Amino acid sequence: MVRALRQEGVDASLLTTNDDGEGTNPELPTGHWQQWQDIPVLAFPRWSPAQRSLREFAISPALNLWLQRHRHDYDLLHIHALFSYPSTTAMVQARRAGIPYLLRTIGQLSPWSLSQSAGRKRLMLRLIERRNLQAAAALHFTTDAERDESAPLGLTTPSLVLPLGVSAPEPPEAGTADGPAFPGSAGEPVRFLFLSRLHPKKQLEHLIDACALLQHQHPAKDWVLQIAGDGEASYRTSLQQRCQRQGIDHRCQWLGFVSGEAKWSLLRKADWFVLPSAAENFGIAAVEALAAATPVILSPQVAISSAVRTAGAGLLSDSAPQSLATTLGVAVQGAPLAMRLAARELATATYSWPAIAQQLHNHYIELIEHKLQR
Repeated sequence: MVRALRQEGVDASLLTTNDDGEGTNPELPTGHWQQWQDIPVLAFPRWSPAQRSLREFAISPALNLWLQRHRHDYDLLHIHALFSYPSTTAMVQARRAGIPYLLRTIGQLSPWSLSQSAGRKRLMLRLIERRNLQAAAALHFTTDAERDESAPLGLTTPSLVLPLGVSAPEPPEAGTADGPAFPGSAGEPVRFLFLSRLHPKKQLEHLIDACALLQHQHPAKDWVLQIAGDGEASYRTSLQQRCQRQGIDHRCQWLGFVSGEAKWSLLRKADWFVLPSAAENFGIAAVEALAAATPVILSPQVAISSAVRTAGAGLLSDSAPQSLATTLGVAVQGAPLAMRLAARELATATYSWPAIAQQLHNHYIELIEHKLQR
């Protein structure tokens, strides 16, 4: 987003911590401005106490202090996420200083998300986050579904719906080694690809159970389940053991975390991208699959699912194993070429960064001008 905004002429930069889930990102130096992945980034250390709940809150006093000293250098803050120290304190500082800010909620106002650590979130909403939400110049939702899920909170803050984008490399030419592989070509198995972090919300357990049913219902079909992503070691082990119990471990390929060209190669070669998530405010990996001309199989709880259905760019399925197995049984017959073309067209027309950055730039100008007029 920052890269696309800068190409649009916005002097945008990124203020963050070196948080990297369980640990910190050693490749991201802290305390000084740097060009990181071609954009200006300033990162500060995240406090890493032994208590996990505090560690996940990403406490970073140095970031808070820097922003307090430099907040008036900026016309607008675009804040991503709430219920986290950097974003929560940034909103408090901005509203007290009268600086307009736009908040992207990243799905944290959905019923599913609010039910996780529900007591802590209710307390934070009561103490500080509701005021942060109400004082925002606007709330940034990436889909209509994400916006609608926040309705029970009764917020009166203006909102805008603008998706995220993808910057996909150009597809390889047909017939090259990295070109699309279609079911049945050269005796290749059908590839079902799950590419996401390993987390219970993604409901990979349901996909594993559905694949076991697929094996029972279509024993003659040749297919593999590729699992790309990482998560807590104990959870990953439990998933692998589930594959063994279900008798499909010989069909499962555990690829770990992938990025860059290795990720795009996986997406291009997959026959189907599968995400049976319980809640997904957007689904960036699914959009990346579309950009790679790979049709998707999504649960209705993935917010882009309605766009996929309308475009004919994939299949929708309830995440219950029996329902998902039925959909996989259809998918294992092969994805029509028209569906692959529709996937690529949907990504190009709807989720390209240049078009999104232009719209976001216009929204920034409107929010700043509105603040000046008040």
